Amino acid sequence: MRLAFKSAVPVQGGPHASRPSASAFPGPRLVAATPVQPTAAPSCSSSGDSCSLGGGASSFAGGSLTPSGQAKRRATPPAAAPESAVKTTGTVDKHWWNQDKDLWIEAHTEEDFQREISTGSKLVAVDFFATWCHGCEKSYPEICRVVKDPELQKKYKFVKVCVDELKSVAKSEGITGLPRMAVYQPGYGQLALLDVPFSKVKFLKTNLNVISGNPGMSFGVDPNGFVVPKGKLPSVDEAAVAAEKKKKEIEALNSGTGGLFERLLKVAGGGKEKEQKAAAAAAAAKAAEPHSSSSSTSANGAHASTMTSAGAGQSSSSSAPVKAPAELVPPAGYCKAPPGVDAAAYQAARKAFLAAHSGEYGYGGVIDEMYPKEVGCRMQPNEHYMDYTGSSVYCQSQLEAVFAELRQCMFGNPHSANPSSSFTSERVEEVRDMVLRFFNASAAEYQVVFTKSATDGLKLVGETFPWSEGSMFRYLRENHNSVLGIREYALQGGGAFQAVNETFVDRWALRGDPACDHVPPATRLPAPLTYSLFTFPAEDNFAGVKYPLEWVRAVQQRSTDSHRWLVMVDAAAYVPTQPLDLSATPVDFVDLSFYKMFGFPTGVGALIVKTSVVPLMRKVFWGGGTVALATSEDNFHVLKCKPSDRLEDGTVAFLDVIAVKHGIAMMNSLGGIRRVQAHVACLTEWLYGQLSTMRHSNGSPMLAIFGKHQLPNHRAVQGGILNFELLRPDGSIFSYKTFEREAATAGFHVRTGAECNPGACYNYLGVKEAEVESLAGKKEGCEDDVEFIRVQRPVTASQEDCVSSSDLLRSIANSNLSLNHPAAVALKWMEVPLGSVRVSLGWWSTFDDVYALADWVERTYRDRTE
Repeated sequence: MRLAFKSAVPVQGGPHASRPSASAFPGPRLVAATPVQPTAAPSCSSSGDSCSLGGGASSFAGGSLTPSGQAKRRATPPAAAPESAVKTTGTVDKHWWNQDKDLWIEAHTEEDFQREISTGSKLVAVDFFATWCHGCEKSYPEICRVVKDPELQKKYKFVKVCVDELKSVAKSEGITGLPRMAVYQPGYGQLALLDVPFSKVKFLKTNLNVISGNPGMSFGVDPNGFVVPKGKLPSVDEAAVAAEKKKKEIEALNSGTGGLFERLLKVAGGGKEKEQKAAAAAAAAKAAEPHSSSSSTSANGAHASTMTSAGAGQSSSSSAPVKAPAELVPPAGYCKAPPGVDAAAYQAARKAFLAAHSGEYGYGGVIDEMYPKEVGCRMQPNEHYMDYTGSSVYCQSQLEAVFAELRQCMFGNPHSANPSSSFTSERVEEVRDMVLRFFNASAAEYQVVFTKSATDGLKLVGETFPWSEGSMFRYLRENHNSVLGIREYALQGGGAFQAVNETFVDRWALRGDPACDHVPPATRLPAPLTYSLFTFPAEDNFAGVKYPLEWVRAVQQRSTDSHRWLVMVDAAAYVPTQPLDLSATPVDFVDLSFYKMFGFPTGVGALIVKTSVVPLMRKVFWGGGTVALATSEDNFHVLKCKPSDRLEDGTVAFLDVIAVKHGIAMMNSLGGIRRVQAHVACLTEWLYGQLSTMRHSNGSPMLAIFGKHQLPNHRAVQGGILNFELLRPDGSIFSYKTFEREAATAGFHVRTGAECNPGACYNYLGVKEAEVESLAGKKEGCEDDVEFIRVQRPVTASQEDCVSSSDLLRSIANSNLSLNHPAAVALKWMEVPLGSVRVSLGWWSTFDDVYALADWVERTYRDRTE
C-alpha cells in the first residue's frame, strides 16, 4: 500500500509537513490523584557559616520526608532562602555576588590577580568566594558594609576572586575554606589570611585596622579570629627570593615535573624510573617521524604512547605530545576509490567536491591520511561507519594518551586526602574546567555535574525539580524518549505535562502569544513561587533538525512574579558536531554524553547546571560523597555545599572522567568544534544532494528524506543526519529492516527504527498516537520484527490535487465503510511504517563514506520492486 505522501518533496518541507502543525494538541494532562506535598529546598544551616574546599564538611542541610513525630530529628535553625534562587528578570542583576560591584576590583585571570596584589601604594584585601557557597552569600552584605568605610577605602584596595574561576590561585594562596579574605602588601606578598564567616565578619574592620596600623609587620590569627602581629617582614630582596621559589614550586607541580606528580610516578613505577624514561624517549622519537605509527614498544615490552595535557596545554608527562594535524603534510589530491565503486566516477566526484569544499573538508586536508591510522585500522576496507548519533568513534591517538596516563600515574578514590586521592581530585577538577571552557561557560555561573549518561542527567533534573500543583512540564514533541520520561516526575509532584510543536513554541515564546501561556491554577496550599520546566533538543536525534536556541531566553522571559519558567536543553545529539556557547545561551540545564562526542569513554556524561538554580534542586537520596554529616539512628544529614559534590551520588567514575580530557584535546587538535561543524556540514550537503535527486526509470523519487535539508538556510536548521524512507517505483515504502540487513552486509553502519524518538518518527510518518498505543504487547522496540502497521487513511488526492472517478471507485472498493453519500468515501486500508533509516555523520566521516553510500543505494535500489 502507498504511504500518505506522494513524493519526497512535501515530506521535506519542515519538521511537521506530514501533519497539520497548528493547535492539534490536547490541553495539558492534569493529575487527579492527591499530589505529594513539596518539601523545602535544601539550604545551608545558619550554624554552618563556612564551606570547605577539597572535600571538607559543607553546609547544605537535607530536608526530611519523614512525617513529624515518626522519627527523632535534631533540629537545625532554618536559614533564609538563597538569594540566588530569586527570579531574575529584566536588566537588574539579582545575583548576590554582583551586588555593590563598584566597591570591588574583579580579578578573572591569574594576570589580573598578580597585577592587583603587586602594584600600587595601598594594601590589598582580596575576598575569595564561590557563587554556590551559602556562607559567602550570608557574609557578603556585612563584608560590603565594612568595605564601604571611608577610612578603609583610603588604606586598602579591595579585590574579589571567584575560586571556581581561579582554582590554581586559590590553591597557591592557601584558600582551603570559604569565605576567606587575604591581605597583601605590594612587594611583600601575603600578610594575613582571615576567616570571614558571618559569625566573625564583625571582627573584619578591627583586623584590617590592626594590619594597616602596623606597617612592616607580619601577622597571624589567634583562635578567636583576631589578627596578632608576629614580627618584622623580610626585606624586599628576601621577599622576592621567597616569591620566586614559591613560583617555581607551583610551576613544577603544574607541569608534572616535581612535587606530588613526581611522588606519584615513583609509587606507580615501583622503582622503574629508568624504564619509564626510556619508554618516554622512545615514544618521543617515534612521534617525531613524519609518517610513523603513533605507538611504539619499549625495550622491556611495555607499550609506550604519547599523551597531551588538556589543561594548560603542557604535557602531563615526559612523553612527547600527540602531533597536531597542522604539522602533517597534506596528502596529494588523488585518493584511492573505496571498494565496489567506479574509480573514474569517484575521482571526478571527489575533485568536484574538493573544489567546492576544500576550505571546510578534512581539517586542512589531513583527514585522508589520518583516518586509516586513527579509525580505519579497526574496520575492513569496505566498511563505513555512519551511526555517529548513536555513538561517535574514538581514535588511536586518543586511546594511547588515555592509557599512557594510566600507566604513568597512580589514581585513587578522590574522597580522601592521601597523595593519590588528591592527585585524582585535581585531575577531575581539571576536566570540569575543560568542559566549561569547551562550552564557553563561566565557572561562576555554571557547575558541571558528572553523570553516567545524558539520560542520567535528565533523570537527575526530573528527580530534583521543584514540582508543585501548579507546575507544567512542557516539552517539544521531537524530544528523545529520555526527556518524555520526566513527565512521570511532574505528575508525581502534582503538576501536568504538555507536548507542543515548533509552531506552538514560536507563537508562545518568540511572538509572546498570551493564549499559549500556562497559568497555574489556584491550589489548596499556594506556594510563593511556582516553577515550570520547558525542554527541547538543540538538535533532534531523528532527523537532525536544529531548533532555535533563542527559545531559551524567550521562554525564561515568559516568567511572572509568581510563576517562573526554567529551560533545559537536551544537547546529546547537538554538541558532537555543533558549537554551544553558554555565555550567549543562558540555559538553566544542559545534558550531554561524552561518548557521543568522541567515542570514549562510555558510561560518563554531564549535567551542566546554572549555579543560581542549584538551591532549587530538591535532593532526596543522599549517600557516599554527597553528604558531609549523617547519623544512623536519628533522621539527620547535612549535604555538601559544593554543587558537584552534592549532586554526584557515590564516587564519580574518576578514571572515565579523566579520560574525557583526551577526547577534548584530540578534537581541539583538529581545529576545534567549529572545524568539525564545517567538515560535517559539507559532507551532509553533498550526500543530500545525491540522495534527493535519485530517480527510478519512471521518474519517481527513490527516497523520501525528512528534515530541513532543502531550506535555503539549511546549515542553521539542519544537522548531520539524513533520515529517509526508500521508495519503490510505484511510490510504496521499501522495508527499512531489509535495508538495514543489506546495508550491514555491504559494510555500512547505519541505524533503523524510531531511533528512541516517537514524537518525531510518528509525526513524519503520519502514525496517530492511538494507533501506537494499540501496539502495546505486540512491539518491543526498534529491534523487533513489527515494521508496519495497517491503518485506515483518507484517500489522497492525485498529483493534480483533484479526485477522479477512478480514484472514487478504488476508494469504494478499498473502504469498509457503508456509504450513504459519495463524500463519505474517505478511507482506505494501507500499511504505514513504524520506522525509517538514519544515516548520521561525525568528526571522522570522510568523502569516501558518503560517496560509497550514495553509489550503493542507487545501484541496489533503483527500479527495485521486490
